[in-house]
Amino acid sequence: MPSLGSFHRDKGTTRSEGMSLPGRCRFVLLFALGVIAVCWLPVGANSFHNIFLRGAQRPRQVLNIAHAGASSLAPQNTLVAGQKALQIGADLWGVDARLTKDGGFVLMHDATLDRTTNVEEVFPQRAPWRVDEFTVSELKLLDAGSWFVATDPFDQIESGRVSQADLYSYEGERIPTLKEALEFVREHDWRIDIEVKTTDDVSDVVIAQKLVTLVVETGTKARVLVSSFDHQLLAEIKRLDPDIPVAALVIVAPWDPVSYLEELPADVYAPSPVGFTASLVARLGALGFGVHLWTYNDVNQLEHFAAVEGVSGIYTDFPQRLEPILDGLFDPQGN
Repeated sequence: MPSLGSFHRDKGTTRSEGMSLPGRCRFVLLFALGVIAVCWLPVGANSFHNIFLRGAQRPRQVLNIAHAGASSLAPQNTLVAGQKALQIGADLWGVDARLTKDGGFVLMHDATLDRTTNVEEVFPQRAPWRVDEFTVSELKLLDAGSWFVATDPFDQIESGRVSQADLYSYEGERIPTLKEALEFVREHDWRIDIEVKTTDDVSDVVIAQKLVTLVVETGTKARVLVSSFDHQLLAEIKRLDPDIPVAALVIVAPWDPVSYLEELPADVYAPSPVGFTASLVARLGALGFGVHLWTYNDVNQLEHFAAVEGVSGIYTDFPQRLEPILDGLFDPQGN
């Protein structure tokens, strides 16, 4: 958009002397187009900085990251699990995203659908029920909630921590698209960590292009963190848009973690329980990297790691356990 300064009249020039009627018309037209362009920008698209970028200030020292949503209280990777996590006070939810047969992203952890949906009943002849062998419209036919009621994966139903009303509502819960999840965080002024699950059939370049396009189209660039074990994918995302933060998921630490993260480049280090030491975490934190640990549910572990210098986020299936711990450790300003 041209700056308004480019349309100023020369000093001492009157309107009648310095600008003809066609000139004035062009000025008005260009000014109006500029105003329209500004007003057209999606509301909230850049309403706040992205807290996951390296060196960015965060709302509190340690973030409560709801792993696949509040997955101890609701079926994982569903909108209702996200809603539960938001109500609890989690700072963001971490979701798993996979490509479908027709090139859309849906939320699903496993490569196959049989564990967390009724796909065997709906499509009995299509074993092994790989996500990438179904279209989005086919996946929308599946029940992604009843398995949680039947299996009680975290024993929270048996302990009475999930209401009967919630249990009833989970039956028939649909698989959300990533677009729906991004719209949810935008509408609720929230944040999301998208763990991208790659496939051998689609290149990192194509996956990155699709993901970056979706993030930009939904106006959620300031709300997202992209994580993956596929670090080439993360590098491609950074090449396409350096303002989208990425998190390197690792099982074991690289030989030289700092150089590795800088060369990628990554904004966040996300190690398994065997991928970090207290000294490494403190060093990375001092250099401005985020450090997100996964996945802890035990209260004692949550209390311990929340107090470790340099830790900036913890993934948990029990955000309802982590939230009071963080409230007790840090003041309302996150210090």
